[in-house]
Amino acid sequence: MYRITIMKLYNREFLAIVLFGSYVSVACAQSSLTLYGSIDEGIGYVSNVKGGTAWVMGPITVPDQFGFKGAEDLGGGTKAIFQLENGFFSNTGALASSGVLFSRKAFVGLSDDRWGTVTLGKQWDLTDDVLLPNANGAVQYNYFLYHPANIDNDAVTTVNNTVKYAGVPWHGVSARAMYGFSDASTGQGRYVGAALLYKSSALQLGAVYSDTRDKAYALHTSLGYDSFLGQDLSGGAAFKARDSRIFGVAGTYSPNRQWAFHAVLDTARIASESDAANATTAELGVDWNITPFDTVLLGGYRTWFAGKNYTTAGLSNLYHLSVRTMLYAQATFQHAGGGAHAALLSLSPASGSNQASLRVGVQHFF
Repeated sequence: MYRITIMKLYNREFLAIVLFGSYVSVACAQSSLTLYGSIDEGIGYVSNVKGGTAWVMGPITVPDQFGFKGAEDLGGGTKAIFQLENGFFSNTGALASSGVLFSRKAFVGLSDDRWGTVTLGKQWDLTDDVLLPNANGAVQYNYFLYHPANIDNDAVTTVNNTVKYAGVPWHGVSARAMYGFSDASTGQGRYVGAALLYKSSALQLGAVYSDTRDKAYALHTSLGYDSFLGQDLSGGAAFKARDSRIFGVAGTYSPNRQWAFHAVLDTARIASESDAANATTAELGVDWNITPFDTVLLGGYRTWFAGKNYTTAGLSNLYHLSVRTMLYAQATFQHAGGGAHAALLSLSPASGSNQASLRVGVQHFF
C-alpha cells in the first residue's frame, strides 16, 4: 500500500512537470524577446576642426546602440509587438542623450498579416524609412556622409508621441503614415508624414513627405552659422523653425550580387515667421562586392542651402570577418562653397572651406 501511494504521488508529480513543460514550450513558441545592439570603435584623423587637426575616437561608423524587441502571437495572424532602443558611446560609456534611457525607439503596437501594423510611442521620422536605406551614410557605415546639419532628416531622427501605420505590401508596394502630437518636453510641434515604398528582388524605391512644426536645428554648432533667417545664433542657440517640410525620393538597384547603385534626391524647406530657405541634396553611390566578405563603396552628395553649397565624397572598404564583425577603413572629404565653412556631420565646423577625415575601426553587431 505504501509503495502504491508513493508511485501515485510520483506519477502525479511527473504528469504535472510534463504539463508545465508543455505550457512553457507553447508560451515560448507564441512569444519572442530579443536583445540586440552594435558597438563601433576606431581611430580617426580630421584635417580641420576650428582651424586645427584632431584625433577622434568613439562610434562614428554606426552609432552604438542596444535594445529589446519582442512579439506575442495573439492568434489569427495578429501579434502584439514592442521595441526599446537606446544609444551610447563606446569610448566613454555615456548615454547618447543625458537623462534619456531609450533615446532611439520606444514603442508598442499591434501587427496583423492582413491589415498592417499600428505602433505608438517614440519612433523614427518616416524620412528614415525611405532615405536612410539608400543613403551613403548608411550603406558605407559612415556617419560623416549624412547631409549637413541633418536638415533633411536623412540620418536617424526621432519623433516623440507618435502613431504610425505601416500597410501590408501588395505586389511589392506599401504605404506608411505617421502623426506626432506636440511634445512639451522638447517644444516641438505636431508632425505629419506619409511614405510610399516599392521593393522587388533587384529594385527598391521610395517617396516621402513630412511636415513638422517648431523644430529646432543646431545650425551654429553644426554649420557655424551666427545667424539665420533673422534669428541670432551667435551664442550657440538653436534655430527654431516655425515649419519644416521635407520631400524626398530614393532608390537602390542591384543587378547582381557584385554591384549595387543607390541614389537620394530631396529638398527641405525650413521657415521662420518671416522668411524661408531650401536645402536641396542630390546623392549617388556605388557598391562593389569584390568577394562575399570584402566590399568597396564610393559615393557622395551635393547640398545647396541658402546660397551656400556643400560637396562631399566618401570611399570605404568594409571587410567582414564574420556575419557580425567587420573591419573598415574610410576616407571622407567635404568642400564648402558660397562662403560656407566645411562641416562634416557630428564634427565641429572647419575654419575654412575644406575638411577631411580618415578612419579605421571595427564594428560588432550582437
